[in-house]
Amino acid sequence: MDAAEDPVAMVACLREEHRNEPWNPRWNDLEVAGVDLVSLDTRLEGCAYMWVANDGSLHEQGMATVRLILNQLEKVLPELAEDDNPQVWHRLQRMAQLIVAHNIRPAEASS
Repeated sequence: MDAAEDPVAMVACLREEHRNEPWNPRWNDLEVAGVDLVSLDTRLEGCAYMWVANDGSLHEQGMATVRLILNQLEKVLPELAEDDNPQVWHRLQRMAQLIVAHNIRPAEASS
C-alpha cells in the first residue's frame, strides 16, 4: 500500500504539512463559532500524533476528542474569513476525518 492509500501515512503527511505552515498570531485570541482555534489545533495535533505513533490506533477517549474536534471544525469552517487561511483548517478536518474513518481499536489490556 502506498502513502496515498495508507491512512496513517496520509495523516503523518498532513501533520508534517501543518507543522510547516506558519502560525498566524491572529489565531492566538480568535474564537470562531464559539471555538477557540488554538485549543482545537493543539488537541487535534496531540491526538493525530498518538494515532500515527500507534499505527492508526487511538483509545476511546482520544477518539471522542477527535469526533468533538471534527464537529467543531464543521461549525468553524463556514465562518472563517479568507485571511484566516481556511486551507489550514480544512487540512485539520481531513486529518480528523481520516482518524475517525480508519481507527483501529486498541486491544484490551490483559490482566
